[in-house]
Amino acid sequence: MVEYRRSIRFLALAVICLAIVPIRQSCRAVAADESTDAPGASSPKPIVVIDDIAYRSGSSRAWRLDLAMPENFGEQKRPALVIVHGGGWSAGDKRDRPFRSMLLDYALKGYVTISVNYRLTREAPLPACIEDVKCAVRWLKAHAEQYRVDTDRIVAYGHSAGAHLALMLGMAGPDAGLEGDGGWNDYSSNVTAVVGGSPPTSLPARFGDPVKYSPSTYVSAETLPILLIQGTADRIVRVETTDDFVEKLKQAGAKDVTYVRIEGGDHGVAYDSFLDRSTAAMNEFFERTLAKPAN
Repeated sequence: MVEYRRSIRFLALAVICLAIVPIRQSCRAVAADESTDAPGASSPKPIVVIDDIAYRSGSSRAWRLDLAMPENFGEQKRPALVIVHGGGWSAGDKRDRPFRSMLLDYALKGYVTISVNYRLTREAPLPACIEDVKCAVRWLKAHAEQYRVDTDRIVAYGHSAGAHLALMLGMAGPDAGLEGDGGWNDYSSNVTAVVGGSPPTSLPARFGDPVKYSPSTYVSAETLPILLIQGTADRIVRVETTDDFVEKLKQAGAKDVTYVRIEGGDHGVAYDSFLDRSTAAMNEFFERTLAKPAN
């Protein structure tokens, strides 16, 4: 995967956290100075990173997430960002550099961020990975008071296979039968908005049930706000499929669809030379969709 360019600024921080933090113990770190290009940064902001939190009981080592948040967040409840890694449903990890960098970037901005691992297809076939990311969101809501999360302001982000899972998280409701058995059943897996880069929207039959497991099945006028980022030169997720998905959303009457269609962008469009454009689109989308309603 093409590297997320900001990651080099936070590599030392991530290495320190991985090296000295036991499971479920916090690592405290401070941004170096005002030169950081973390979104919205105006001064150094200390953050806390907690690695490898188990979001459900059971024997799978995949059921872990990393969490980052401002160290001194007071009583104010904050928006949350759920990051879902890519890798073709069969590879990838929450610590892959682009996703680790996002975890730290948005915590520095003031979000409570989680980066989620899930069962890959070599461990369990679909819909296990869909069930897992839904469980992780329910876990986050169950612990909202502890981490000062505003459960009405949770956005999910994913790239490639992670975009598919983020879209399923946002679009497939409880009636889809994809909640799984991970617990935290007093809480919903609903999110406020979804961002998907190079998003697979219709799965082939080799995944089992292409209708049940495809975001395109759940398109409706009630679809939540969505931002899609797609390159026209992507050879893995063809631009035509994303074009068709956007058109289907519009035809269904979906009220908030933002499509950033980048001419010449390839499958790493959210991380390569178009990073500035995709990051700006994401920040604007987050600001708009997660804004607190006026009193």
